[in-house]
Amino acid sequence: MATANAPRPAPAPKPANGTRPPGVPAAAKPSKMGSVITGQLRSALRYLFYGPEGVGKSSLLADVPDILLIDIEGGSDNIDVPRYKFRDEEGGHVPHTYQDVLDAIDDLVANPWEQTYKAIGIDTADALEALIHKHICKANGHQSVEDFGFGRGYQKALDEMRALIKNLDRIRAKGISIVIVGHSFVKTFKNPEGEDFDRYQLRVHEKLGGTLKDWCDVVGFIRFDGGSAKLAGDASQTKRARGWSSGRRLVELAREAAWDAKSRLSLPAEIELDAAHPWAPFAAAQSGARDATLESLRVDIVVELDRIGAEEFTTATGKVTTRTAMLAASTNADMSTLNRILAGLKATTTTTQET
Repeated sequence: MATANAPRPAPAPKPANGTRPPGVPAAAKPSKMGSVITGQLRSALRYLFYGPEGVGKSSLLADVPDILLIDIEGGSDNIDVPRYKFRDEEGGHVPHTYQDVLDAIDDLVANPWEQTYKAIGIDTADALEALIHKHICKANGHQSVEDFGFGRGYQKALDEMRALIKNLDRIRAKGISIVIVGHSFVKTFKNPEGEDFDRYQLRVHEKLGGTLKDWCDVVGFIRFDGGSAKLAGDASQTKRARGWSSGRRLVELAREAAWDAKSRLSLPAEIELDAAHPWAPFAAAQSGARDATLESLRVDIVVELDRIGAEEFTTATGKVTTRTAMLAASTNADMSTLNRILAGLKATTTTTQET
């Protein structure tokens, strides 16, 4: 028989560093499957518009309702728009350094102002990139971004832009849209499938531009409606085409061989800007896209298929499909899929029948 004062066995030692003892199953974590988020999220949107000089980028930016402009380029003097003030002096609405821009963004993140303004405008992306280049060159004792060698300077600039984007997303979390404009330039595209050709591109380094375009929900190329043609019946003019312009300004929202563009909303492939209120037609199209229902999207898909006017056709992305296939794909599709189908159809040109 054991005595009353027999020694008790020592407790098992606790596992080091809080690790689980062998053979003991891990405690089950609460499942998140009961809180899956469905439907459209009404997040503030991110826009990038670019185009040639004088096409009206700053005017479009200034027409955005309740916008606060960060005028990096200093081109807003003749436009009636609220501007962020960096310094209490004449011209104080234009930043001198990239640090000025960073301080402004920190100010907008930290302080409540979203009851007054509903959008932040940045004019322009290329002026912002120039400040970033000066900033990293000064910090590293270089005269030019090329002095870093082997593209390292452009990578540092890209890292700065990514950090800035994170802070812009903190502003978006307040329900504030971000609208960026930039200049375009023409650059030869190295075509892996055929002859090279010229394209309009955002006037920043391709890596930085690619990051901006990936981040934005809408990328629009603004252009003048025009082209070139030879004059018929005039022998002195037939050897050389002459340019023409209708005076209309268009925002292209679907990618073409000549430019990059995109929309995560089911917007038309092209929108004409109003001279007095350039943002209004875009806002109207956007409102219709965001207020769409499953039923209205399916109706709009049928309307676009009727406009295209053929059983078999080639989409804007070069894919051959059929009306029957599109209708079948939209029958039980969710909002995201329907928006994607509709956006693709809107970007597809009308099929013409030969008679």
